[in-house]
Order: sequence, then C-alpha cells, then structure tokens
Amino acid sequence: MRVRTNIILSEDLLAKIDVIAGEKQKRASIIEIALREYVEREESKAPPADNGTEVADKKVGSKNKQST
Repeated sequence: MRVRTNIILSEDLLAKIDVIAGEKQKRASIIEIALREYVEREESKAPPADNGTEVADKKVGSKNKQST
C-alpha cells in the first residue's frame, strides 16, 4: 500500500530529480526508487537480525550477575 506524505527538499535536488524523471516518470517514482535502494544498502550493512533475543539474553544475564 502506498501512503501519501510530505517531504521538504532543496530546490537544486528537486530540479535534478525532475531531470532524471523526465516526462515519462513522476517525481514520486524516482524518490521511491532512490529510497528503496538506500534502505537496501543500509540493511545490507547491518548485522543479521536476531529478533532481539541476544539483547534480551544480555539483559537477563546482567540481572542474574547483579543478584549474586
């Protein structure tokens, strides 16, 4: 599902987006593609997700150490 949002961009960046989009594509399409690529790159840099179990285990372990 796509959701409408408002963003603030500099005029020079918007002008470059318009050039890339040309007449065949909309600004929103270009921005969405760019953001998807950015998110994908950032996610690939992150360590594999462990669903929070490692953090939870560390918290439990630290509580056990404090109680002894």
